[in-house]
Amino acid sequence: MYQLLRPFIFCLDGERAHDLAIASMQRLGRLRGVQAPLAGQSVDLFGLHFANPVGLAAGLDKNAEAVAGLSHLGFGHIEVGTVTPRPQPGNPKPRLFRLTDDQALINRFGFNNDGVDALVARLVAHPYAGVLGVNIGKNKDTPNESAVEDYLCCLRAVACVADYVTINVSSPNTPGLRDLSSADAIMDLLQPLVVARHALANRRGQRLPLLVKLAPDFSDGALVSVLQAIQDCGVDGVILTNTTLSRDGLISQSAREQGGLSGAPLATKARHALAIARDVLGDALPIISVGGIMDGEEARVRLVMGARLVQVYSGLIYRGPRLIKEAVDATRVLR
Repeated sequence: MYQLLRPFIFCLDGERAHDLAIASMQRLGRLRGVQAPLAGQSVDLFGLHFANPVGLAAGLDKNAEAVAGLSHLGFGHIEVGTVTPRPQPGNPKPRLFRLTDDQALINRFGFNNDGVDALVARLVAHPYAGVLGVNIGKNKDTPNESAVEDYLCCLRAVACVADYVTINVSSPNTPGLRDLSSADAIMDLLQPLVVARHALANRRGQRLPLLVKLAPDFSDGALVSVLQAIQDCGVDGVILTNTTLSRDGLISQSAREQGGLSGAPLATKARHALAIARDVLGDALPIISVGGIMDGEEARVRLVMGARLVQVYSGLIYRGPRLIKEAVDATRVLR
């Protein structure tokens, strides 16, 4: 069905199509309630049980408006956000571009969201049975030297409605944000958050897992240093990767638009980052792999390479809901 509708959806402006998709998922949730995740190769991680290893990456449902509807797609986990302490409009439109010939997207949203209080209000006592993550960031007008206060604000607010929390220091669309992810700076950011986490419980009343999401654009040496720093900080896992600033090999007309690139062209960078992280971290910190997962086979490959979970976003835009079942089926038995 989605493949029949896709030509009409792709005639719309990218952000308009995105907003319609969220509205449709909201309606589905109101009409049919919440559905349990698809049964697949289950994973026990961070003290949480994942019915299958396939999740939704942050960025699609920024304001946690459509979790109930999205549950009908079968994800083992759903990550909402990125959310900031105060509401902010994000960058000027247009800010989402399809690169159809490359099976890719470029976005420069800039953490547009309704603010953390609105997100928490939507998630209080939410009946979603899968694992629910919340991705947190800083407001655009908060200077980097004060960024930890924004992250602490969000962490304390969302803990009671989340199963885990992801620290986003990797979006390219908030000026200076990636500066927080250098090996030196990330220690100063993460240590207060790890300390604060000890006084918090997640929505299940359990210890709150804390993850960090990194960019794909580090040099190999810099990535090794950052991963070692993260490991020393006492967080629980790493998500690799966010969108890239690279434009290598693109052929689509919109390839020169500013913003973060996601989709099929990101697969090579995401695999490379995963391989490095696996070598550096071993079994010490679990890795969630995201970026360029456009079919079930790619999801399987990431798990074979050492990821414990995978997440999708752009693949869902190009393939539709069938991608989720395909990925769950492909990862049932790993070889």
